[in-house]
Amino acid sequence: MTLTLIVGLLLNAIILPLAAKRVWFLYRLISHGQPAPDRLENVTKRTAGAIRDQLREVVGQGRLLKWSVPGIAHAFVMYAFLILASVYLEAYGVLLSRNPEWAIPVIGHWDVIGFGQDLIGVLCLVGLATFTIIRLRNDPAKIGRKSRFKGSHLGGAWLTLFMIFNVIWTMFLFRGAASAAGNFPYGKGAFASYGLGTIFDGLSHDALEVVEHVGLLLHIGVMLVFLLLVLHSKHLHIFVAPLNVMFKRPDAAANGENPSSVALGKVKPMMNDGKPVTLDDVDDLDEDATLGIGSINDFSWKGVLDFASCTECGRCQSQCPAWNTEKPLSPKMLIMNLRDHAFAAAPYNLASEEKRGSLDPAIVAEAERPLVGETEGVAWHPDGGAVIDTDVLWSCTNCGACVNQCPVDIEHVDHITDMRRYQVLVESNFPSELNGLFRGLENNGNPWNMSPRGRMDWAKGLPFDVKVVGETIESLDEVEWLFWVGCAGAYEDRAKKTTRAVAELLDLAGVSFGVLGNGETCTGDSARRAGNEFVFQGLAQQNIETLKDAKAKQVVSTCPHCMNTLKNEYRDLGIELEVIHHTQLLNRLVREGKLTPVADGEGAHQRKITYHDPCFLGRHNQVYTPPRELLQIMPGAEVTEMERSGERSFCCGAGGARMWMEETIGERINVNRTNEAVATGADQIAVGCPFCRVMLADGLTEAQDTGSARAEVEVLDVAQMLLASVKGEVATKLKPGEGADPGAVKAKKAEEQELDDPAKVGAAAKASADSGGSSLFDEAPAEAPAAKAEPAGGSLFDEAPAEAPAAKAEPESGGSLFDQGGSLFDTPAEKPAEKPAEKPAEKPAPAEAKAEPASGGSLFDQGGSLFDAVPAEEAPAEKKPEPAEAKAEPAAEKPAPAAEKPAPAEAAPAADLSGSLFDIPAASEPTPAPAAPAAEEPAAEEEPAAEEEPVAEEKKPAAPATPPASSSGEKNEPRTDVDISGSGSLFDL
Repeated sequence: MTLTLIVGLLLNAIILPLAAKRVWFLYRLISHGQPAPDRLENVTKRTAGAIRDQLREVVGQGRLLKWSVPGIAHAFVMYAFLILASVYLEAYGVLLSRNPEWAIPVIGHWDVIGFGQDLIGVLCLVGLATFTIIRLRNDPAKIGRKSRFKGSHLGGAWLTLFMIFNVIWTMFLFRGAASAAGNFPYGKGAFASYGLGTIFDGLSHDALEVVEHVGLLLHIGVMLVFLLLVLHSKHLHIFVAPLNVMFKRPDAAANGENPSSVALGKVKPMMNDGKPVTLDDVDDLDEDATLGIGSINDFSWKGVLDFASCTECGRCQSQCPAWNTEKPLSPKMLIMNLRDHAFAAAPYNLASEEKRGSLDPAIVAEAERPLVGETEGVAWHPDGGAVIDTDVLWSCTNCGACVNQCPVDIEHVDHITDMRRYQVLVESNFPSELNGLFRGLENNGNPWNMSPRGRMDWAKGLPFDVKVVGETIESLDEVEWLFWVGCAGAYEDRAKKTTRAVAELLDLAGVSFGVLGNGETCTGDSARRAGNEFVFQGLAQQNIETLKDAKAKQVVSTCPHCMNTLKNEYRDLGIELEVIHHTQLLNRLVREGKLTPVADGEGAHQRKITYHDPCFLGRHNQVYTPPRELLQIMPGAEVTEMERSGERSFCCGAGGARMWMEETIGERINVNRTNEAVATGADQIAVGCPFCRVMLADGLTEAQDTGSARAEVEVLDVAQMLLASVKGEVATKLKPGEGADPGAVKAKKAEEQELDDPAKVGAAAKASADSGGSSLFDEAPAEAPAAKAEPAGGSLFDEAPAEAPAAKAEPESGGSLFDQGGSLFDTPAEKPAEKPAEKPAEKPAPAEAKAEPASGGSLFDQGGSLFDAVPAEEAPAEKKPEPAEAKAEPAAEKPAPAAEKPAPAEAAPAADLSGSLFDIPAASEPTPAPAAPAAEEPAAEEEPAAEEEPVAEEKKPAAPATPPASSSGEKNEPRTDVDISGSGSLFDL
């Protein structure tokens, strides 16, 4: 026993100091990060919440159990680490006391303790076997990018599984031998140890003691080696993940439908020295202050803790829309690359100036690598050049799927946004298409750079007057709700139909509301997500002043991006509002009986609907149920879900300012999502976001042009569908079965390709008459038919003919949104952008060519501008809303009468959105709609409703001059493999 003690103490004397040295290094590395006092306040000011997070996510394994099979297996292994710590207590007790019969005081002889230890040991082996099967089935060598382990350190993972296995079998060897020798403190309750002990029955007592001592030393030695391995591998998360969960920022989930989930809500404010940077602080910043993140040393200690916590599980990668459409962004590998760079450069960054000169040149070179830029090797895992490739940084859509799926609460989107801020504000290095966005927001307060005086054009022709603050009402105290229209709702033709539908529904329900009219400006979401923090803050300050003057309290918005910004981000800038989505308010009105769908007639025809969850409504704000309940209550509607829905919904591709950038690499995200929606067989694709509608309608147009989608399929907002149901009208232009057969379209297209020059054939050269909606990116407006007399009372789709504007109105005085007569950035007058080249007839095959970023000096160089980044002759024209749809929309010949308009209700207190749509009293439930014929012929007397004139269209910004990207054409789907429920500076002034 003395020899056993000596060997055991030597093992501890060698390995524990090495482990302590590594722990000290990790502490120095993490604490070297920038201050983040808000993270400490999150714990001290919300202690109960921090404890709840630990119980739910660490002890309860809540995030991991979203994937049932690997989640359960991980729970077995994790609990084995906790429970089997008692076995190590017993092992060290035997070693140090030199008493083979030593037991834990009081409880050391309870059979239930022995049973629990053996049971969790066996379950740990089951978990290890499960992990082995999962890794073999998802081997990247076999399935490539489809594997969530692509890019992970596979060798280290297999070594870890092997070491855990060694911990378990050496435990049973030690305990089995002790049981056979009569030294075991537990009886038959420790079933596995007792059973293994029977194997040694034939050995002498001396031999059994030798086996017991060998098993004891092996068990302790394996544990010590494994400890050292964990501290040097991705399994470091065993120790740091609970800390990362503790210091995570409070999210919006607490106010959403699923408090146990995660919701991003706002973007982390731009910080400097632990304090938020505002537009007013720019002149007071020190010369060494950093805007955004430009090097690994600019990350906060919480950011470094994020990197150290990464488990390389690949759940984020499996859900990422960019990775699943063959783009170079993998959230997992982005974090891994930052972690590996932080660790490799640490000897330099942590060393004093005197010691840096004696360091290995390789360490110095690593520390001097640019954080973002051109890389060498594979973009997602570079072996030289910058740490993060430019295309990786700008591929993110901010959908939040990575953060939602991460089991250790890594904040990928915040890190990406901070790196974008540095590239925009300091380097002036960003995709050239964003010049149009920034210019439009600064000059006219909207991304399309259209006149701010046109924000009320959507209300022309409505059968009631819309109250406008400062015109027809003094303040919002006179109404219940502020209806935040948003830029898309005011300027984009398809979104204007949603705006009108919501306004009509609120009027029918007797809900008083007002709008800000021309006093409204963009919330700045796209600017902030693109990294232009100061343009965002300028817009926000103007809006906040307007909202305060108007006495805004309750706000309803049709745009989840506006909703999220007003609700979650403006709070940090000085105003707190109750902001809800229009589907939430409409859901409440239906539950209260103020809106009643007509149970029969044209509006109750049979159709199948699928709903696309907007990322900023669902994952960012945890609103999933209200829009679905509205669809389910519509007579004749059959709601079917896409495979990726709810928290696992697939992005449309427009978030993170990607709405204003072209996709030149891989498959288009909106096409991938549209194909999934079409595959459900739905007649209508319901959305709750204007950006989603643009992206899915474009994808649907392409699918219909190629014959892969039926002509009658349309993308509509939930509000349009509800208004049609309440009015007893048909919400779509064609009923199911009335459109052309997709097979016939394919045959016709094949014939055209044979007859015509193939170079002239393609989606860009053909505008289908049966299209599900004109595209935001159409080169020319579709020719509208001659206007017919409007029927009395109007239709859901009737709108006053839009006045065709002349060429884009130049802002008065050529100035900025934020200054009178001047620009926020003193932008000099520029020549009008040349007309972009015609869109090629044939869709180019994407290639992995990097987008050419704009180059130039700093945002704040004297006399320069943010928008001087690209030469004037290359500046693309700003994107404007697409023309009005050119298809006639038939009105029902004899629509069923709409439900009688109720008397205006008294102003209600804050909306109670906690109930269910199906809590409607029995008396107010609509009668079930009768089944409609399978194929219904339209009445001969039906006349198409008057069509609004197309608005003069402005060309979409031309894509950067880059070679076309290559794509394998292979459709990637996220895998779970389980059944789951410039060089200038700011200071060059």
